[in-house]
Formats: sequence, structure tokens, C-alpha cells
Amino acid sequence: MHSRRTSIFIVALALPTLAACVDAGRPLVILQAQVPDTGMGGCTVPNKRTALRLFQGVLDVALDRPRPYYLYPEISNRLPALSGMAGGSEPNRIDVVSLQVRIEPPPGLAVTWPAECPVSFDWANPLTLFPGDEAPGQVEALRACHAAKIRELFDAGKLDPNIATDVRFRVLVSVKGKHGGTQITSDPFEFPIRVCYGCLQTGFGDAQFAPFNFQNGKVAPCKQLMTNPYQGNVCNPAQDLGPVLCCSVDGTDKTIECPGIPRAVMP
Repeated sequence: MHSRRTSIFIVALALPTLAACVDAGRPLVILQAQVPDTGMGGCTVPNKRTALRLFQGVLDVALDRPRPYYLYPEISNRLPALSGMAGGSEPNRIDVVSLQVRIEPPPGLAVTWPAECPVSFDWANPLTLFPGDEAPGQVEALRACHAAKIRELFDAGKLDPNIATDVRFRVLVSVKGKHGGTQITSDPFEFPIRVCYGCLQTGFGDAQFAPFNFQNGKVAPCKQLMTNPYQGNVCNPAQDLGPVLCCSVDGTDKTIECPGIPRAVMP
């Protein structure tokens, strides 16, 4: 088979007395990072917690353009249900408003993020959770502008572009919501993201595609590509799963296309 797919990795709040006690922490929690189902060419995030979870991510910043890293945190309302309320309303419902992200670079690396791309930001994620409910959120844990800045660090030699180098940024994600008239926030969920320069653009199993292995920012021209069985992650070709085969539209490293569209003329 031509195609090969590689998995890189798979303070207490004073709530109203009606809320009762919540065991082991806050009422609003992130349980885990969900792994999307990419079967049949789709991208579906499971609604419920599964045994399959993501412990760390990978973001390749050397594709055709800066792309974000999508994180799917599974969010749970751990409050107990309260019955017998007039009108059937549920006072222990939590209305999620947003996800707050803070980015921490590798130890010893100072990063000056652009003003329009801060180190900490809120990502709107409206969601209603009744007691005992859980559901996935979606957030750009690293936005495209963060990816662009990280690529600059690679280009400037402040980060080692060697594919074997393990460079990790940590993102701390918290959920913000409303419980009645009270604003509540979850404990931070820590998620490491390995950033790399071309690591998802290598490892093609068929020798005919060897020229398209990413090396020093260059890949073979699209006019040499007859077919492309290496489409990468259907959710986002820049993250987690590979390989993704890119090619150069005009033969220079300024016009890389990912995934590459074949342009070779049939003999």
C-alpha cells in the first residue's frame, strides 16, 4: 500500500447551598483531550469520554501557511441534579462561556508574542451542561499567529529545526462558565504540544515519493507528482498525524502546497 498513517501520540468556590457538595475539586472540569475519529475521511469528535485520549500534540509549523493547533477538551459538569423545582428548571445547570488559554514556551526560551497574538487569550465556546453531562469543546490552543511566530524562531535559529529535536510548548486551558449568577472557572488542564519544522512531511513508504521528503525547507515540484496518497490528518494536516506530502508549485520553497496536488502529465 502506498499510504501510511502515523500516530505521533496518541480555590473552592462558594456556590449556592442548593448546589450541594462536589467530590474531588471544582464542579466544572476538563476530563481529557479527545481524539477525533478520522475514519471514512471525516473528522468527528466523540461526545463522550473514550478510552482513547491524547496526552500530547504535534504541530508542524513548516507547511504552506501557518495553521493552528486544534484541541478538543472534554468538559464535564460534576454537580448533582436537583429535582422538584417549579417549571422543571435545573439550578445546577452550567453555561460554559469560553475556554481560556495560556501558552508557556520551553524553559529558557523568551518569546515576544505580537500584540494581536497574546500569550493568554479567551476562546468563545458557548455550551450548556446539565448535571452529570459532558461534551467536547474546541479551541485553537495555538493560533495560526502563534505558529507563525514559532516558525520565525526556527528560521532565526532560536529553535533547533532538526526533525529529531523535541521542542514542546505547554498550553494551560481553563473553562469559564456561569452557574446561576456566579461565574466559575475550572482548574487548568495542562497539554504539551511538540512543535517541529517539517516532521509530519517525511516518512513516505513508497520510494517514488522520496524526493518529496521535507528537507531544509524544500520539497520536489508538483509537476513531478503523479498522485498523492499522503493527505495527512483530515482534521488539520499540520497536527498530530502524518505523513502529509507537500510539493512546490513553481519549484521554489516559497510556494509549497500542502497536501500537494498532482500536476504531472500522464505519459
